[in-house]
Amino acid sequence: SSVLSSQEISSVQTSTQLFNGMIVKARSAAREVIATYSVDDIFIELIIQLPSNYPLGSITVESGKRVGVAVQQWRNWMLQLSTYLTHQNGSIMEGLSLWKNNVDK
Repeated sequence: SSVLSSQEISSVQTSTQLFNGMIVKARSAAREVIATYSVDDIFIELIIQLPSNYPLGSITVESGKRVGVAVQQWRNWMLQLSTYLTHQNGSIMEGLSLWKNNVDK
């Protein structure tokens, strides 16, 4: 589990994928990825945490700061990201890309 979680975190750290307006940081010691996205008057922060028994345990997606987003819309985005990461075996970077596309719509 620790090898798999460190591989997932290092794939985020070494990713060459660039997002317009979004900054992605990975903290390997805490097994978490923080994505900060800002566009116009909207500021959003996501925290994705890998459990100690990853991939057996489910990934936790928490909201950090969110300014300018309706509660129902935020819940929909979080549910889509959580479902993708947990049930569709997607990588964190792919999940963040999907999430950013939904926010941009």
